[in-house]
Amino acid sequence: MENYLKRTEGAYGTRGLIVRRDSWKRAALTYGPLILALIVEVAVFEYIGWRQGKPGFASMNTMMLVLNQSAVFGIMAVGMTLVIITGGIDLSVGSLMACAGVACAMVVQWGGEPLWLWMAAGYAVALLLGACAGAFSGALVTWFRIPPFIATLALMSSLRGVGNLITEGKPISPMPDVYGRLGRFQIGGWLPVSVLVFAVVIAGGAILLSQTQFGRHVRALGGNEESARLSGINVGRVKRRVYLLCGTLTALSGLILSSRLGAGSPKVGVGDELAVIAAVVVGGTSLSGGRGGIGGTFVGLLVVAFLNSGLTWIGVETFGQQVTLGIVILAAVLLDRIKP
Repeated sequence: MENYLKRTEGAYGTRGLIVRRDSWKRAALTYGPLILALIVEVAVFEYIGWRQGKPGFASMNTMMLVLNQSAVFGIMAVGMTLVIITGGIDLSVGSLMACAGVACAMVVQWGGEPLWLWMAAGYAVALLLGACAGAFSGALVTWFRIPPFIATLALMSSLRGVGNLITEGKPISPMPDVYGRLGRFQIGGWLPVSVLVFAVVIAGGAILLSQTQFGRHVRALGGNEESARLSGINVGRVKRRVYLLCGTLTALSGLILSSRLGAGSPKVGVGDELAVIAAVVVGGTSLSGGRGGIGGTFVGLLVVAFLNSGLTWIGVETFGQQVTLGIVILAAVLLDRIKP
């Protein structure tokens, strides 16, 4: 360790070494409590389950099941993290996810053969829909100066209504068996494709936010928008790109959920925007903007997901789960407020 520090100091100088130490310290302060909370959470549910005669909550099968169930929310949470870091919010993700699944299912069912071509077309239409919806939200926020809460709230209602109008409130089914591969297929019999897609999105989001100029602009904008503007950052363009990216990732989540259900339903995703925001906030992203990260969102998502799964495991009903999740969100916000 001593030799490593000497080499690092020689390569980067004393200032570089101090910066690296500060980075590790900040990471430990940010992720340490979350990881500890996750470990305690799993241990508590394992103990309670053992007392009830049903051990095994901490098994690898449970871990993979929770990851698989969380993939849909996790992909949306990456885009939501970027939006919240800029000081915005996107309440339309649940409705957009449903509309994306409906759009894909409609194209596939209408097209017929060759199936692979219409599957690709359905994916493209759904992703394009997500990008357009996100770009529209960004335009409302930047060009028309509408507060993000109002703009995305209006879009949430409109998209839900459009989805129900097109389908007459009924799911689009049945779908061909191959339609379910994105949401159900497991590589090697143990790794769900949805988890692999989730991992790629998490890694890509982390790199985008921490290693690119765009990511630095996102943080600068959330920290102080006027200072970012005076520094030469095109604030409007950054915001529009953030909302566009959030919409595209939401559409990807819609494709996975639709594939998992084997149908395109306008009824799915009701209230899911709150679960996504909860994961982001619990992960340490500040609702006032400027602070947060994809790593924290990932751990926060696991905390929320294991909390819900653990409560189900020990027999707590849905209403009790909602109360508990609300308390956790409130605690996360209060901790954010008192954090130096």
